[in-house]
Amino acid sequence: MPPRQQFVQCDSLRTLECELDSIRDKLAIPESEDTWDTLAKSVTRFTTLIQNGAANFPNEVATGLRSIARPLNSAILSERSRLSGAGIDLLKAAAEWIGKAFDGLIPLYLPTLLTLCSRSNKVFISRAKACVINIIEATQAPIILSYLAEASKDKSLSLRLSAAEGCLACLNSFNPPDLEKEVRGRDVETLIKSTATDPSADIRKVGKRIFEAYKILLPHRVDT
Repeated sequence: MPPRQQFVQCDSLRTLECELDSIRDKLAIPESEDTWDTLAKSVTRFTTLIQNGAANFPNEVATGLRSIARPLNSAILSERSRLSGAGIDLLKAAAEWIGKAFDGLIPLYLPTLLTLCSRSNKVFISRAKACVINIIEATQAPIILSYLAEASKDKSLSLRLSAAEGCLACLNSFNPPDLEKEVRGRDVETLIKSTATDPSADIRKVGKRIFEAYKILLPHRVDT
C-alpha cells in the first residue's frame, strides 16, 4: 500500500504552486534504499492534493504532472511495489479528477503503463492495466487506440491481453463519431487482426468481443 499522507486542503492556485515546487524538489532525488520512501510520500502527496481541491485547477495539475514526467515514470517502473503503486495511484486520481485536461499527458505516461503490463509480476500488471482502463474511461481520448494497436503486436502475452482489453474498453466508452475517423478505424482493425490470430485463447476471446462491438459501432467498415 502507498504511504499514508496527512490531510491537506488545496484551496488556491498559490497553494498548489508551492506544493508542486516542494514535490518537484523531492522527486529530483535518485531512488535508493534510503530515498524511495521519501519519493513515494511525495508522489502520494500530489495525489492527496488532487483529491482535496487541486482538481479545481486542472490545467495547472496537468502542467505539474508534465514537469515531473521523468521521475514519476521512473517511480512507476520501480521494482519497489509501494513506490510503483503510489505513482500509478497518482495517474488514476489525475485522470479521474481532471478528465480531458489529462489528454496531453497520454503520450508521456501511457507507454510507461503499457511497459508495466509486460512485467512478469501479476500485481504490477493488474495495477497498470486498471490504470489504463481508468484513463480510457476518464478521458475518452481516441489517440489511446494507436498505442493499444501497437502493443497488440508485442511479444509479451500479458501486454497483448492488456491491449485487447483496453481496446474493448475504448469501444464501450468512446463516442462513436470519434471512432468513425479513418485513423481510429484502422487502429481498431489492427487490433481485430492481431487478436484473431493470437496464440492465446484468452486474447482471441477478447478479440471476438472487439469484433462484435466493431460491427455495431462501425457497420459501414465491415466487409460484406
